[in-house]
Amino acid sequence: MIKNFDTDTKLLISKAQDCADRAIKTGTPCFLPFLSDAEQFFIERNLYYPRDDEKLIFFGGYEDCDYKCAGFFPSFMFYDESYDPYSDFPISVILAKGSGFRKLSHRDFLGSLMALGIKREVLGDIVVSDDCHSAYIFCLAKTAEYLLNYFDTAANDRIVCSECNLSDAVIPPKKFSEISDTVSSPRLDALICACLNISRDSAEKMISSGSVSLNHTICTDKSKICTEGALVSIRHHGRFLLHKIGDKNRRDRLRIVLHRFL
Repeated sequence: MIKNFDTDTKLLISKAQDCADRAIKTGTPCFLPFLSDAEQFFIERNLYYPRDDEKLIFFGGYEDCDYKCAGFFPSFMFYDESYDPYSDFPISVILAKGSGFRKLSHRDFLGSLMALGIKREVLGDIVVSDDCHSAYIFCLAKTAEYLLNYFDTAANDRIVCSECNLSDAVIPPKKFSEISDTVSSPRLDALICACLNISRDSAEKMISSGSVSLNHTICTDKSKICTEGALVSIRHHGRFLLHKIGDKNRRDRLRIVLHRFL
């Protein structure tokens, strides 16, 4: 979610506009640092630039990542069919290995990086291994050397960092739990009830308080109809994907399947 709407969005759009103008002026790709999915969505919907002359691409180092850099490319660069825009993104990946004697969480890695004074915008996704002993840290290329030199501890565990190629990073599939339920209709309030197993009144309070985002945008309309593929984010409760809307049961209620990301 984008907080402090007026200030944050004005600054975000200003930075994106400067980046887009610079790409056209110099005839070279220009990039914004890592953006949350909400920020990516906002730029895509609200930034005005000459789409015939310029292309906007989001990339974070691997497929299906959350944090991505925004790249503005002059259209003439794509006249060469062999041109690969992703190779120009200033993104590196660091493999941070722990001692193996204790498990480390995403919070352990991120907290230790923040303690070094690193800004969140220079870091992309942090993908923890299945055994919780190491993590791939996607970052801006200019940040990689700093991590190699100074990131050596996470949650009191010794960390050894090495740089690897983006193509060599082994990213495990995202984990989720599956929720099967029935709803009277695919309204937002009904989905919140199914996601959290709460009453309709409680769901309505969450929605009206601005704690719920639908497809990266805060939604206060409890009756908003959701479609398959809708992404619902609930503050302090995580993210849910409306994976499938099935047929109706004997009680005329819709069968739905939700994915709760872990």
